[in-house]
Amino acid sequence: MKGVLKLSAQTINGITLYNYLLGGFKNLKINEATINDLNVFPIPDGDTGANMAMTFSGGVAAAENKEAVGEMMAAFSQGTLFSARGNSGVILSQFIRGFSNAVVGFSEITPRDFANALRQGAEHAYHSVVRPVEGTILTVMRESGEFICENLSDGGFVELFQRLIPQMRVSLNNTPNLLAVLKEAGVVDSGGAGLLCIFEGMQAIAEGRDFENVSSFQVQSAPTLGYMDENTKLEFGYCTEFILQLMNYKPESANFSLQEMIAFLESIGDSVVAVQDGLVVKVHVHTFEPEKVLAYVHPYGEFYTLKIENMTVQHNEANVPAPKAEHKKFAIVATATGKGLCEYFKSIGADIIVDGMQTQNPSTEDFVKAFDQLDAEHIIVLPNNKNIIMAAQQAADLYEKAQVTVLKTRTLAEGYSALSMVDPYAETLEEFVGAMSSSLEYVTTAYVTTAIRDTVMNGVNVVKGAYIGLDNESILYSCDNKVETAIQTLKAIPNINSKETVIVFYGSDATEQEVAELESSLRNAFPLFDIGFVDGGQPVYPFIISIE
Repeated sequence: MKGVLKLSAQTINGITLYNYLLGGFKNLKINEATINDLNVFPIPDGDTGANMAMTFSGGVAAAENKEAVGEMMAAFSQGTLFSARGNSGVILSQFIRGFSNAVVGFSEITPRDFANALRQGAEHAYHSVVRPVEGTILTVMRESGEFICENLSDGGFVELFQRLIPQMRVSLNNTPNLLAVLKEAGVVDSGGAGLLCIFEGMQAIAEGRDFENVSSFQVQSAPTLGYMDENTKLEFGYCTEFILQLMNYKPESANFSLQEMIAFLESIGDSVVAVQDGLVVKVHVHTFEPEKVLAYVHPYGEFYTLKIENMTVQHNEANVPAPKAEHKKFAIVATATGKGLCEYFKSIGADIIVDGMQTQNPSTEDFVKAFDQLDAEHIIVLPNNKNIIMAAQQAADLYEKAQVTVLKTRTLAEGYSALSMVDPYAETLEEFVGAMSSSLEYVTTAYVTTAIRDTVMNGVNVVKGAYIGLDNESILYSCDNKVETAIQTLKAIPNINSKETVIVFYGSDATEQEVAELESSLRNAFPLFDIGFVDGGQPVYPFIISIE
């Protein structure tokens, strides 16, 4: 109880607040998959939990060992700013920026200071969104900040969290009453749920329910390919690091021996560092057989963190100079995922492709790194995903080496349309961007994917495991046949007969037979359309269809 009394003091410094935030990060990671599943549409592209965790990890990596609250929060804010992914991540980073601004120059803070910073963080987050929507993470931020400022007791931080957390739950549970799409889907707002997880983790630390310190966690840069091919000899093995929680439900955990594990690791590798703290085990080893390491330890528990890096690639990267980019007046950065889509986008005009995985959106820093690879006066960004636009815009606002313009393409189909309209003879930025954006209002995007839960939306009955067809806004059709779903979805699109062109980007889950069947069905159903097919190779969506 002594530790609890200490943490309940009337003031805390930067070290203690950082430990609170570590608890928040840990709890967010534990609940990441659950938050991802709080998706309005029953499709396997939920990414809010992953985006918020990756964003928060940037702060964790940047702010360790800073005793003054103001200094620590400034570093934490800077870290989240560059790691921000997706709309939820960008909003979270702006919330943290507002909190940080409220404690500039503070060595320590009181519960009152903390409460005021929460309210200022919410205000800053609202100002960062062009059109704030109630029933989202913004509402949970605002209502929680207002409540704790008006209802703060004279107690310490334990009492603060005991008042704050129940109100956050009330606010979160009310989000479906403020946003119809949440009520129809039967879920609460995923961003608000992520925020609650962060503060519940902070509360656990304040109350002395200590989490394993994950301050060694580092934000990983996206790997650069090209320093290893099919003929490269693996000279240096793999750097393998993890934190393992021994689990009571695994029978073998009772027999775990740190010394026996170290002996095993030394038999298949070197540079072994292994420590045990209660039921938590930290390991670092260099080995040519990381799969054997995982097979040995996994029967004893579950991983908090896991990192495996190819040291041959790292060595080669360190010895290969970066190629100098050709100077251009206009350069284009586009997001895409899937080998075929990435190659196709580059073939029609994109200079740099940023991996735009639906379930792990690129961060602000990813975009800045992409900009740095270019030598251009003007950089035009095609986010091609409505959940990536804010991170791209934040990167554009930060970048100073070139003028960056974000063309707010919401889908891959819109990105394709913009690239197809590039005017190579444009002399001004206005002419160049104007040509690219000239056809966007006429583009409709349709998707086919698999439902991850039962639901009824837009009058369409959806069964888990069935295929569903969507346009930009809603579910249009569902059945157990992939091709039939695609055809009926197109037929359900308003004013489909006024369109002229259909381009199908087929993904890794579409077979050759299904592609051939879809092509035949499309030509029969829409004989006057110009129809094309591109092997996109994208995950999640067997078919992404551009209609113009």
